[in-house]
Amino acid sequence: MNIQYQNALTEVSTILSLASKDVIHKIPHSFLSFIEENRSKKYTVHLDMQLPLIKQNLLPETKSILSLIYRSYLCNAEMLRRLEIEDMIKSYKMNKALDIHQIFHENFKKFLK
Repeated sequence: MNIQYQNALTEVSTILSLASKDVIHKIPHSFLSFIEENRSKKYTVHLDMQLPLIKQNLLPETKSILSLIYRSYLCNAEMLRRLEIEDMIKSYKMNKALDIHQIFHENFKKFLK
């Protein structure tokens, strides 16, 4: 496992250490063990306890892992469906933008000939 993910697991471990027992009990023990076994023992986490989690300066990998935990173990079915719909909309918009970008480049190449 690369160091970036080990550091991210350290951030996740620190964040989960601050979570309520109700939250922790929803996450499988095997996943929690994976986090603890694979986290960096050298990385120092810097959390500002005055800021909400969304405003913390976290690694992108940490945000992805937290998202996975939330979607897989913590959110209810209604919220999961909303997130899936948001993901579909974002994916559609991104694909549309890529299509437009590709069409522009194809036409630009033709113009240069």
